[in-house]
Amino acid sequence: MISTHYRRLLPLPVMLVLGWGLPAQAATVYVNDFQGVIGPEWSHTNVASAPNPDYAGTRRFLGEFGNDTVNLSLAALPQHGSVTVAFDLYVINSWDGNATTSINNQPLGPDRCQFSVAGGPMLLDTTFSNGNPAGQAYAPSPYARGCTPYAPSATPGVYAPMTGASECYSLGYFFNDAIRGTHEAMDSVYSLQFTLAHAVDGLSLNFAASGLQSLADESWGLDNVRVSVAPVPLPASAGLLMAGLAMLGAWRRSWGK
Repeated sequence: MISTHYRRLLPLPVMLVLGWGLPAQAATVYVNDFQGVIGPEWSHTNVASAPNPDYAGTRRFLGEFGNDTVNLSLAALPQHGSVTVAFDLYVINSWDGNATTSINNQPLGPDRCQFSVAGGPMLLDTTFSNGNPAGQAYAPSPYARGCTPYAPSATPGVYAPMTGASECYSLGYFFNDAIRGTHEAMDSVYSLQFTLAHAVDGLSLNFAASGLQSLADESWGLDNVRVSVAPVPLPASAGLLMAGLAMLGAWRRSWGK
């Protein structure tokens, strides 16, 4: 411990070098916006284009999927202590969220979405609704922005349709409801991010949905997938420590004069 008898502050470089460790810098190890070739890291390689293009042109994404489990497997990751996964989830057409009713003996829901590490933790297990008044279980932090803002729920796990969605009605999908005789825009996008402790060199992620009806009725997709790793903060190296001690000695001699 540096003596408290010295009343003058140590020079900043000395304090930094003598610190316990160096800040960990995150590194992006995988990015895919699905505008090009889909590699073998994905279990499913079908892509679709949203009817509405985005600012960059054609809005291609991985999908559409129904009651499927889509896997992303990455190998040879650099040494790390945590992983952050970010992606856009496209919720397309008449997702019914928490609904448990049936029409023509066909259950409407619940329409569930899950995201997990294969053989590891479940990071997301929720429902989404694009309009069904039964609502949805997903709701972000009260401080998160969205086209349908967060509102406290009188019933736990029941929030307004599209709560927390980063985009609403932007993809260009329209749903023909033969029962109600309506034709209306019905899609939403959720920008999701998860960070978890992880230290092995392989990572296997599962994206899944269940309870959905046909693809023409309810589907989903993925876009802008990004995986980053952050190393465990390491102690300062011996070389830096020696340099710090040398700087400290020089500072003490100059102070003594």
